[in-house]
Amino acid sequence: MVAVEVKDLSYTYPDGLTALHGVSMELCQGDKVALVGPNGAGKSTLLLHLNGILEKQHGVIRICGVELTKKTASRVRAMVGLVFQSPDDQLFSPTVFDDVAFGPIYQGLTPAEIQQRVTDALRLVHMEDYAKRVSHHLSVGEKKRIAMASVLSMQPSILVLDEPSAGLDPRARRALINLLAELPQTMLIATHDLPLVRDLLPRTIIMDGGRIAADGPTRSILADRALLEAHGLEMP
Repeated sequence: MVAVEVKDLSYTYPDGLTALHGVSMELCQGDKVALVGPNGAGKSTLLLHLNGILEKQHGVIRICGVELTKKTASRVRAMVGLVFQSPDDQLFSPTVFDDVAFGPIYQGLTPAEIQQRVTDALRLVHMEDYAKRVSHHLSVGEKKRIAMASVLSMQPSILVLDEPSAGLDPRARRALINLLAELPQTMLIATHDLPLVRDLLPRTIIMDGGRIAADGPTRSILADRALLEAHGLEMP
């Protein structure tokens, strides 16, 4: 089953910068895919399109067979969990419980269902004892786990992560890699962390200049020094 389908997606910001030039790609259910490339390649712009945060100007996006439109945006957002680079962009409630419960409350679930969703999501990120903690008092690594739990509580089919290992110390980074390896969702991860790509993600897409420059097995792409250097990347 095709989980993510993007066809001929283009996008120009109001200042005239064209960030995406006819991008097309597919992710099948269960795929774990890296999205790499230099700064300004269009990676974050592409991610922000996948659940409608940026409204597409040209092209087609389908999530699990549902075309993303204004009418289907809320349905698609429930299927695509987007985790931002900075967890402070997602954590805004008084406690961890409130942050993780926000999505299920918005979905209109009962109090019992909300409690269960929060419990399950915190268990998935190994933060079961943090429900009463204040999110902004946590470490960066802990905040990233809670931000991920706030997405997992909505039970998305697809996880989209922007630079998940940024700002983490080596121990927290390794814990994050282990956590992502445990999760069953289809994943698209934009990152500059090529060792993470090597260890976690079997397929890699290179973006540069708003276009897809390469798409293939991670092992082959990371072994191609000339390809990596041509797009501002270094072999891990």
